[in-house]
Amino acid sequence: QYFLRSSQYFNPEGNLISVQPRISVYNTSFYGEYGITDRLTGIVYFPFFSRSTLNNLERRNGEFVPGDEVNSVGDTDISLKYGLIVDKPIVVSARLTLGLPLGNPSGGTTGTLQTGDGEFNQMLTIEASHSFYPVPLYATLSAGFNNRTNNFSDEVRFGAEAGYTIGKFTAVARVNMVESLMNGDGSANSNQGVFGNNIEYLSFSPELIYSITENAGVSVSVATAFSGRQVLASPALDIGAFIKF
Repeated sequence: QYFLRSSQYFNPEGNLISVQPRISVYNTSFYGEYGITDRLTGIVYFPFFSRSTLNNLERRNGEFVPGDEVNSVGDTDISLKYGLIVDKPIVVSARLTLGLPLGNPSGGTTGTLQTGDGEFNQMLTIEASHSFYPVPLYATLSAGFNNRTNNFSDEVRFGAEAGYTIGKFTAVARVNMVESLMNGDGSANSNQGVFGNNIEYLSFSPELIYSITENAGVSVSVATAFSGRQVLASPALDIGAFIKF
């Protein structure tokens, strides 16, 4: 379950500004991985209920502006991940992700609320990971290129992740960066939110995982942005439960 409520926004120049009324995004989603072979894994991220809202607003002059909302499924990712280098101190994999535009790019009475960006994207990511066993520590680096359609700019993405396990708890720290190549139509989908064009950000996302049993547990994470462009600026909260077969 993903929650984001914000009245702050990084504008196209990267400056933090206030926006009214407050914008909220909620996603209830399923994430699953299945090992097809010892090297090939199928991955699905499916937000089966996505909701975006604008709060009611009462201006200083007494004018009342009613809120707005849209409910639908969200944009869905289907991925194939293949192990290029396995059984080595550093393992390397390649992932192809197809972003399916199942969400609503222009919902609500105003037509400005979104549960998706309305474009089909294809992203290729290379990941390299190392386990420091017997120390319960791992680290991963990733780099990707996201090809976007419908006049959206392409993106390059970089990520770093490290996790450490103590008993039933695993603490994870992630840093992610998205950079737009600015090669699309700047006027395409310029809505304030999380689905617009030419979005950029540098974020830090700590996560805490608790294993109730060997095969099931719960997790909570929060994502904050050090900087950004054309994206909401408040922390996003994510909570979930998992099971392994």
